[in-house]
Amino acid sequence: MNIWDDLELLEKLESQRATKRQSSIRLTFDCLNLKHRGNRAFCSRGVMLGQAKDGSLSLLAVLKGVISSSCKECKYFVSDED
Repeated sequence: MNIWDDLELLEKLESQRATKRQSSIRLTFDCLNLKHRGNRAFCSRGVMLGQAKDGSLSLLAVLKGVISSSCKECKYFVSDED
């Protein structure tokens, strides 16, 4: 399944992120240092986002609005609102 072709799913993911934004300032999704390779998301600054060996998170989890504990206090966090 290609999530980019499923508009209903994309709208659901966006609403989940919007809900979490109301309660938290730093969503992993919002950081401009976030990059992806395949279905994994990682920090271009080398910060470990998850518990995987390469420090990455599932791209789908990031799209849902997951907040990596590394992002909460990261000195490299940059968003387009900064």
